[in-house]
Parts: sequence; C-alpha cells; structure tokens
Amino acid sequence: MKPLVAFPTLTAFVFIATLSPALAESDSQMEEMRATIREMKHAMAAQNARIASLEKQLQQRAPSAPAPASASTSRPVAPASGRSVTVVGLNMPVSELPANAVPKERSVIRDADDFNDLQQAAPRLNNAPLDPSLKGFVPIPGTDTMFKIGGSARIDSIVDFANNGNPNLFIPSSIPVPGEQGAKGGERTTMETKGTRLSLELRRPVPFDSTLRIYTEYDFFDDSTSNTMKLRVRHFYGQAWNFLIGQTFSAFMDPDAFPDVVDYQGPNSILNRRQPQIRYTQPIYNGASKVNLFASIEQPDGNIDTSNDEFASGSTVVNHTPDGVLGFRWEGIRGHIQGSGLFRELSFESDHGPRQNVFGWGTSLSGALNLFEKDKLTGQVTYGEGDARYINDTSGNGLDAALDHGQLRAIPVFAAMAGYTHHWSEHWRSTISGGYVHVEAPESLGAFATDKTIYASANLMWHPTASFRMGIEYLYGRNETLDHSERDAHRLDFVLRYDLVR
Repeated sequence: MKPLVAFPTLTAFVFIATLSPALAESDSQMEEMRATIREMKHAMAAQNARIASLEKQLQQRAPSAPAPASASTSRPVAPASGRSVTVVGLNMPVSELPANAVPKERSVIRDADDFNDLQQAAPRLNNAPLDPSLKGFVPIPGTDTMFKIGGSARIDSIVDFANNGNPNLFIPSSIPVPGEQGAKGGERTTMETKGTRLSLELRRPVPFDSTLRIYTEYDFFDDSTSNTMKLRVRHFYGQAWNFLIGQTFSAFMDPDAFPDVVDYQGPNSILNRRQPQIRYTQPIYNGASKVNLFASIEQPDGNIDTSNDEFASGSTVVNHTPDGVLGFRWEGIRGHIQGSGLFRELSFESDHGPRQNVFGWGTSLSGALNLFEKDKLTGQVTYGEGDARYINDTSGNGLDAALDHGQLRAIPVFAAMAGYTHHWSEHWRSTISGGYVHVEAPESLGAFATDKTIYASANLMWHPTASFRMGIEYLYGRNETLDHSERDAHRLDFVLRYDLVR
C-alpha cells in the first residue's frame, strides 16, 4: 500500500513547486497555501487509516497461505483421485487437477526415449501416458483442461559419398542406378533443420469416467527434397472413450516397433504412414498385461502410375472406398506384439478408356522385446498385394497396382525389418538396424521400377541431459531395379537436438 501514500505526497510537492513563484508575491497567498497543505495532510492521514482497516479485514477473512514457489520449484498437486501429480516450473498457486484428467494408470509400454520420438505422439489405450506424472502439463485456470507445449530444435549435417537421390532423407529406392539421371553424381553435403518439431497436447475429463486427449504436431518436411522449411502437419487428432478421430499413425503401423535411428526417414521396410482416420480400440484383457482389438477406416489414396503407356490418355486414380484396418495388440512388461490386416480397393478411370479396380490387402506382424535394464529388440514383417503405399521405401512410387497385359493387378510386396538398441552407459547408446524390401513389379512399369532395396544403419548417441542429445549414424543402401541394374549408397548423418520438455 506504500505506493498509494507516496503518490499523493509527491503530487503535493509538485503542486508546491509549480506555484512557488506565485507564493513569493504576497504573504496572504502564502498563508492560503499553507492552509491548503494542512488540509491535504489531514486527507492523506484519513486515507491511510481506511487502507489499514481494509488490510486488517482481508487478513482476518483469508486463510494462511504458504510462501509462493520460485520459478524452479515443483508444486505437488493432489487430484480428487488421491494420486499426486507434480507440475514443474510454476510460480503461481495451482488448483487440484480434475480426477479424470489424471491417469489412473500408466501405459505398460516402456518409454524408450528414441531419437525420432514417435512414441509420445502415438494413441494409447484409455489415453494412458508413458509418463504418469504428466511432466510439463499446466492447468488452464477456470477450466478442467490442462495443456503441454512440446517440441525440439534439430539440425542434421549430412555427407553423402555419392548422389543418393534425396539430400535430406535416406531412401534406398531413390538411389539412381546406372542409366538414370544423377547416377554419376559425386560426393555432396548439406545441413537442414526440417526435422524441427512443435507439438501441443491437451487433456480434460469427459463423462463416463474418461479423458479427452487432443494432440497436434508439426515439422517442416512438406517438401523433403528442397532446402526450404515448409510446415507440415504430422498429427492432429482427438481421442476419448478409445474412439479416435483425426490424423495420426495408421492403425496398420506400429510406432513402438520403430528402431532408434538418427535418420529422420527410418528403415526402408518399416510401415510408416500418417493419415486421417476413425479408429476404435476395444480392451479384451486388462491385467498386468493388456490385450486389445482395434479397427479403423482410413483415408484412401491409391498409388498407381497412370502416366504409364499402358493406361489410356487422361486416366486418373479414383478412390471408391476408404482403407480398412483390423488388428490385435498384446502389451506386457517384457514388450509387445501387434498383428494387423489392411483391406483396400485400388481403382482408376478415364473418359475415353476402360475403368478397372482390384482388391488390395496386407498383413503385418511387429513387436518389441525389452532386454536387460534398457536394451530393446524390435522387428516387423509385412506382406501383401497393393500395400506399397504404407511401406517407407515404396510409398509414393506408384507401386500399389499396375496394368499387366491390360488387367489391373495389385503388386505383391514383402518387407522385413529388425533393430537392436544397446545402452553402453546412462548417457551413451547405440542402435543397429537392417531392412529388406522385395517388389514383384510387372514389366509394364519399365526397366527402372524398384525390384529390391536393402538398408542398414549403425549409430552412436550421446544424451548428457534431458534437453540435449546428439548422434552420428552411418547408413548403407542398395537399390536394384527390374532390369537388374543396381547401385550402393553411403551416408553419414550427424544430428544435434534440443528438447523443449523431456
């Protein structure tokens, strides 16, 4: 309250200083001014007395409160569920979090803290988080909602021993073989920050003892081949009552089986697709281990190269029905196993030619095995006809289906991947991984259509603090085409990354 007293006093002195030339003119004027000052002093005294009385009343009404926390203090929050949650870095009082917003249990999946950090974005049964303390979440005053801002700043320094076809991502199927443009390109280097991410997660209780989770994440890989940073939406979905709507990892994909690689793309044979979908997960067994079934309908997008001479002029891909996925998942302390099936229709039409469609399908079995204290073995095997769009190395190459002697045929693809992560110490770890893809493409796709690709990687990562990590990775790739042309590629990728919340 001292500023309230100082302000009238300062005003009085300014008032006196302003009128001082006039006060010197006559004693009568001076006397009048003295009287005015006495009246002001009485008014200030009365005002101070009223302020003191109000302060006393407020102190009597308000309960005693603990000293305010500093900016680095962790404040425990006791939700109605009786569990304690720590909200870090707050310098203001925090009310109790809503009971349903606080997880009743954590996910049994181990948080591997992988370099590409896919696990944090993945949908979970009952929205159970990997971290039950909800580190980094902040309640929004006056609401039942809490939020967390996440993300990372990342820079990749890349050295290619020869032209690999893509300067920013390692994609064996893009390696130019002899006879293709760029096959004789020499050594090159680049630096890019397209893997920088920003995310926002919100949680709030909803009826029937459930939680709504909304998650959105962005990076700058909208154009993977350029040096410019073009914003790309990776995830934007909401889930409540195990009912998910929005864009996230396809249900055909298993982000927990992704090996801990430095390269942003990952192994050639891993399933890797994010797209709009409606998904429902049904728990079957909920004990020490968990079993659930899931089903989704997802955005269709047939990868068919209608520019091929086999197609009539003006032919275009059409999507009559959404892609469908059915699967099961087992999770336990030793790891997890996931099996899924993909069902889709692949079609094209033209104004001056035939229209055709074909049934596409795929099956996948994946999982992770936790070894020792922190080590992890991951693997995935996929086979199908018309599922190339979902596989890292064949996505976008027009390999879902093709005309073969005038008939549209879904193209068979086999893909297998394995990875192993070993922790040398608390702050050092390494991962080796390998992948193989075989495409049974018809000759109508041309001599340079992908036949086989091979991938291998080995890295060393240093993680000295929760917010900083760095890694270096050697990558090997091989591309073989239908005409038996082949070429190898080698890359070194050195990465630095700062994390906002971890």
